[in-house]
Amino acid sequence: MPGPGLDLVGDEELAELTDVIRSGRLSRYGPDDGTFPAKVRHFEEAVAERAGVRHALAVNSGTSALYLALTGLGVGPGDEVIVPGFTYVASISSIVYARARPVLAEIDDTLNLDPVDVEARITPRTKAIVAVHMLGNPARIDELRAVAHRHGLALIEDAAQAFGATYRGSWVGSFGAAGIYSFNEYKTITCGDGGMLVTDDEDLYRRCFALHDQGHSPMRSGVEVGARPMLGLNFRMTELEGAVLLAQLSRLDRIRDHLRANRDLAWSMIEDLPGLGFRTLPDRDGDLATHLVVTFPDAELAQAVTRELGSITLDQSGWHVYTHMEHLLAQRTASGRGCPFDCSCTHDEPARYEPGMLPATDALLARSMSFGVGVVDPNLAPFGLRMRDDAQVARQQATRFRAAYLRHAG
Repeated sequence: MPGPGLDLVGDEELAELTDVIRSGRLSRYGPDDGTFPAKVRHFEEAVAERAGVRHALAVNSGTSALYLALTGLGVGPGDEVIVPGFTYVASISSIVYARARPVLAEIDDTLNLDPVDVEARITPRTKAIVAVHMLGNPARIDELRAVAHRHGLALIEDAAQAFGATYRGSWVGSFGAAGIYSFNEYKTITCGDGGMLVTDDEDLYRRCFALHDQGHSPMRSGVEVGARPMLGLNFRMTELEGAVLLAQLSRLDRIRDHLRANRDLAWSMIEDLPGLGFRTLPDRDGDLATHLVVTFPDAELAQAVTRELGSITLDQSGWHVYTHMEHLLAQRTASGRGCPFDCSCTHDEPARYEPGMLPATDALLARSMSFGVGVVDPNLAPFGLRMRDDAQVARQQATRFRAAYLRHAG
C-alpha cells in the first residue's frame, strides 16, 4: 500500500539507475571528470533550489536527518525538546538518542502542535521545538516561529510526511533552523527509504555533513586526514537511491496536482454532511493533500462510520500516537540506562509518559479519521484513494463515505 511516488515507479527510474550501474560507482563520491553521474549531489542541488534553501543534505532516512538536525544544533543531555504527541515515533526517538528529553505537547485542530500549549511547556531546559507537518498539512508556522523567537529556541520542521507542501508560497522545511524530509515508501516521493536535511545555516550544514560522513567536511574537500572537524557516523545516501529520487522528483508537480484535485472532489461531495467537520488547514493551497482528515461530532459516530468503511479513528493509528508507543511509555532504550531518562545528574525529576497525559489530543484523535487521498496506510488511512485512482474512483469512495455517515448519523 504505497505512497504516491511508489505507485508511479517506471522507466524513468530504470534509466537513472542504469546510468549509475554503467558508471561503476555506487557511493555518493566519484571523480569530477564527467564520468561520474553524481546523482545524490544533483538531487541535493535540485531540492535546495525548489525549497529555496542554501543547503540540502541527503541521508539514509528521515530519522537520521532529524537526529542530525538535533545533534548539529547542540541538543544533548540536560536539554528538553518539545514535540507533539501525534507524530511518527521517529520524531521522538531521535530526541531520545540525541540524549535529550522529549516533552510531549498537545495538538490543535490542524492536528499539529498547538502553539499555546507549546509555550506553556517551555522551561529553562527547553532547547528546541520540533514542529511536525503531520499528514501533509503545514503546522501553524508563523505562531510557532514567534514562540521559538520569544524564547530563543531552535525551531526544527519535521516535514517527513509533507515533502512538497508549502506555506504562503514557500516550502515547509525552509522556515526553521533546519527542516527534514523522508523518502520512505509511504511518502510523497520515495527510494524505499532515505531522507534529507535542509537549512540556510552554513555552520549547521557543515556540522551535519561531518556527522553524517565520518567527520568529513562537505564533499570531503581538501586534505582532512588528521584534521577532521569532529567524530562522525555514516548516514550517507547511495547513488542508487539518489538516482531513483531524481526520477521521482521530476513527477512532484504532477503528484501534487492530482492529489489536490482528488482531495477537492471528495471534499465537495461530503462537506454538507450535518455535523461533519474538517481539520483546519493553515494554507489550503499549500496542503500536500495526501490526506483529507474529517472530524465527527463525537467518538461514537466516528467509531461506527470507520468500522463500516474498514477504516480507523486516528487515536488507533499505531506508533503515530504517544499512547501506543509502549517503548516510550516504558522508557526503553538500547542501553537501558543513562540520558535522557535515567539522568539525575541533569534532571531533578524522573521523566514520565503515560496514557491520558494529553487529553485534548486524545479527544480530538478519537473523533477524527483520515480519508486517504494519496496514501492508503493501514496504520493511518485504510480507507481512501491511491495515486493512480481517477476522479471516478474518488466519487465512488466519497459516495461510500457519505452513505455510511448518513446511515449512522441518523
